[in-house]
Amino acid sequence: MNADGSMIKFNAAPAFDFDEWASLYQRDPDAFEARRKAMLAIEIAKGGQHAEAGKAIVERLEAQLAGKSDDERIRLSMLAMVASAQSMAQRLNELSQNMQAAQRPSGSSPTA
Repeated sequence: MNADGSMIKFNAAPAFDFDEWASLYQRDPDAFEARRKAMLAIEIAKGGQHAEAGKAIVERLEAQLAGKSDDERIRLSMLAMVASAQSMAQRLNELSQNMQAAQRPSGSSPTA
């Protein structure tokens, strides 16, 4: 909440309408793909220079998916998502350990 008691508002992306996207894919897969790529580009651009690593990952995945069947695209995308989640979990664990180490008094050792 803000100091005046109002709720904090975030600049959220427009609501995602799955049915609209699914319908577009069924009607016009090329238009769906163009829209998907445009949305990705917009979201990556919002990250500015900090998004360069993410942009490179997306470009590598796009290259891997090019020319693949829908089933193979789904499988490869899921594998990439799992790898990303594992990497994020590892980095969060490292951050947690570093924060805990920084909070310990000098000369003390971590407890098991």
